[in-house]
Order: sequence, then C-alpha cells, then structure tokens
Amino acid sequence: MNAPAPNDHPRLTLLLELAERAGTVAMKHFQSASLAVESKPDHSPVTDADREIETLLRAAILAEFPADALLGEEFGEDSGKSTGTGGWRWIIDPIDGTVSFAAGVPLFGTLIGLEHDGRVVAGICAMPALAERVWAAEGLGAWWDRTDADGTRHRVPARVRRCPRLGEALVCTTGLEYFERAGATEALVRVAQRAGRMRGWSDCYGGMLVATGRADAWIDPVMHPWDSGPFPVILAEAGGVFTDWSGAPDIRGGSAIACHHDLHAELLAAVALRRD
Repeated sequence: MNAPAPNDHPRLTLLLELAERAGTVAMKHFQSASLAVESKPDHSPVTDADREIETLLRAAILAEFPADALLGEEFGEDSGKSTGTGGWRWIIDPIDGTVSFAAGVPLFGTLIGLEHDGRVVAGICAMPALAERVWAAEGLGAWWDRTDADGTRHRVPARVRRCPRLGEALVCTTGLEYFERAGATEALVRVAQRAGRMRGWSDCYGGMLVATGRADAWIDPVMHPWDSGPFPVILAEAGGVFTDWSGAPDIRGGSAIACHHDLHAELLAAVALRRD
C-alpha cells in the first residue's frame, strides 16, 4: 500500500506541515528550566508552549483557509467562524499530555483533527519527543512515521492488531483521577480486573499505541473534542474503531474507547456505568 501524495490534498498537506511546526515549538520548551506552568479554572495545567503552538496553528490555518472554522483547547471557537463555510473545521490540542510535558516526560503530543460537515476526515497525532507520529485521511489509509536521529523518516501503514478477548488485551488509560471525576471508578476496576494487562499513559499516547498495533485498547472517561479530534479517522483507517462509552463514533461524547472491532463490544460492556 502506497502512502498518499499530500500535495494532492491541500488541507492534508497543511495538517502535516502544522504538526512539524508545532513539534519545533514544543521541543524548544520541553525540559526547559524556564518553563512556567499555570492552572486553568478547571485545575488542568497550561504552559506558554500550549498557547504559542495554538496561536501559531490558528494563524497558519486562517492564512491558508480563511473561511475554515477552528476549535482549540486554549482559545475555544474562532470568533465569527464557529460554523465556517464549506463545512470545514479544524480541531486543535496544541499539547495533549501537558502534565507529562511539564514534568519533562516525553509522552505528549499535538493533536489536529479536520472535520468536514461534522465528520472527522483527516487527523494527526504527532509526538515530537519520541520522533514519531500517526496520521490518516479518509480513504487514504493510516500511516506511522518515525524519524531517525539523522532526520531520515520511515513511513509504514498503521494497523490495529487483532485481539478477540479482553482477557488477552493490553489496555491503556490515563489515570484514576479522571475516573473519579466522571464517577466511573467502578468501570476502571472492572476493566482492570478483566484485562490481561492495564497501563497508565497519557491519552494521546494510548491512542497512538492502539493505532500502531503496540497496545490493544485505550479507554478514558473524560474527553473533550480536542482530546479526541484526530482519532476517529486514524483508528478507522488503521482497521479499528473509536467511539465514546455509549458506542457512538463521536468526538463530543465526553469519553473514549479505541480498539479492534472484535474487542469493542466487550469493552463497552465493561465500562458501562451501573446506576443502581
């Protein structure tokens, strides 16, 4: 299977370029002694790097496609373009995994999703400190890029691995505090008890691991559209599935499951909240 030629798809070309530029800014700040970390009203962390990257991405998108709509974690809906024209909307998380980023841990990434008429049709999860990224476009496949120290890029198809039973699965999630916030602690316990193994990593890394066949499932109970942005198309093109906990393939559902189709029903049953 040959990788698509991004030059034939101008928004895809821009998406890949923006991920590169975001990574350059992130690495400028990563593990810097001068990095300042603040708390937002919801107590989540934010840094100057988050704001700098989102500002850069917004300016570049609107310079190229001024009628497109934007939604970003740090600056919300673009003023006056919340619906855009032509049905295009970009969804931006400048640094997903800010806790990791601020702590000097390389498990953070930039997420960019591209919607058309409400459906995610292209997206990228780029993790610059690991020198790898996974990206996809509808009908054009999913691709895993890794870059050597000398700058040589290796591109192979991204594929979800088949795992028919939760008892055989390596499941990724973020952390207990998110399950507590969602009132879903029992769901975490059920999945952990039934899974072959469970590990805690930042959500974007969990999504990347599933899409590239290095883990079997990723679940998280608290998600925003920018946290989920690129993953529906990445997982679909990689041979898997991304949904919320109700089973809907929706980045607005407030939760996430990513896995092979064979595992999806069992995971949905395991996370189902009991409200007795």
